[in-house]
Amino acid sequence: MSWSRRLWVALALIAVVGASAAVTASLYGDGAVSVDDVNASGSTPTNVTANCEGVVVRSATVSATVSRPGTSIDNPQFWAVGVAVRASVFGETKRRVVSVPPGSTRTVTVPFTSVREGSWAPQAFEDAVIQVSQGSATVAERTKTVTLVPVKAGEDC
Repeated sequence: MSWSRRLWVALALIAVVGASAAVTASLYGDGAVSVDDVNASGSTPTNVTANCEGVVVRSATVSATVSRPGTSIDNPQFWAVGVAVRASVFGETKRRVVSVPPGSTRTVTVPFTSVREGSWAPQAFEDAVIQVSQGSATVAERTKTVTLVPVKAGEDC
């Protein structure tokens, strides 16, 4: 066999093995996405001791940290997978999508803002529902409580 025919056979063999590996990786394994941490925190940027505004602004931040192990026999998918983080606070729902390659960690942050009419607001506890999914499969669903401090109305505004 001539060297050009050997080279062509070797390249064809590499192409067949590569295509087989890609098909096998797409059919086997789920990307092995795991949720490392979920947090929800609240803040009140409005003056909490003597608010002279006509509204009280409160905000909540929800964050989820997701990770994937490196490529291995247990995790043969060598490409990045899409992970969706869906969070609900203050009766509002937001969704963020992030791409997570093998051997990496990503933190997804979802901000929320609530505006309450009036110059005062009581202490409040809001439930934050966080759902992390990959494709159509839910990886994790957690509920965290956001604590919001009370706001006093100003007296000599």
